Amino acid sequence: MPKQLINVIGIVVCVGILGLALALVAVPIFFQSLATGAQTAQVDQTNDVYQVQIDALRAEEERMGEIEASVAGLRTEIPLANELDDVFELVARAASDSNVQVQTITAGENAAFAVRTAPLAIGEEPEVAPADPATGDATGETSDPAATPAPETPPTGTEGAPIDGRQQVDFTITVSAPLLQDAVAFLDRLRGGPRLLSAIDSTVTPTGTGFDVSVSALTFVLPEN
Repeated sequence: MPKQLINVIGIVVCVGILGLALALVAVPIFFQSLATGAQTAQVDQTNDVYQVQIDALRAEEERMGEIEASVAGLRTEIPLANELDDVFELVARAASDSNVQVQTITAGENAAFAVRTAPLAIGEEPEVAPADPATGDATGETSDPAATPAPETPPTGTEGAPIDGRQQVDFTITVSAPLLQDAVAFLDRLRGGPRLLSAIDSTVTPTGTGFDVSVSALTFVLPEN
């Protein structure tokens, strides 16, 4: 066999071996390195997101005292117990600041919290949370503020079995105001707190010498379970 032919065969064999090595070893390693690089970049991006969240949490941790004070202030608006003295004080303070005269303040009985997902039309009843099977309390009807006599002192509790979970108490308030702006100022001050008094609905009636204002509103109780 000529020497040149042997050299050519040797070269062809070497090229074949190199090609096979590239196909079976180098190319898979190359693509694996590309996938590893992409995964590394993704991990880096995820770590950056986590670091931003950690920095935000550390900043919030430095404000923990302020946050706790804010939560404590908000908690006073929906207290744990059905103590309504602060509601009566709120009404009295609002009346004093706005130059109106309180005629009556009527507190209704505790009822299960009624979920409000949208504004209600006048006279429309909100959807009431289902009754608790353990107590059998019917919550399909709301109390009628007009049918509740005005107490001399705030009620100390409710009759019958206790209601579990979030609760609401309806209030009916009547005042007399010499001027319309005094009546408006009184309604604005009712929303000032510290106890949350919401769903305020009012009727203003001229009397010739002033204005009679009838207000219906709700306050809330959130016992700890």
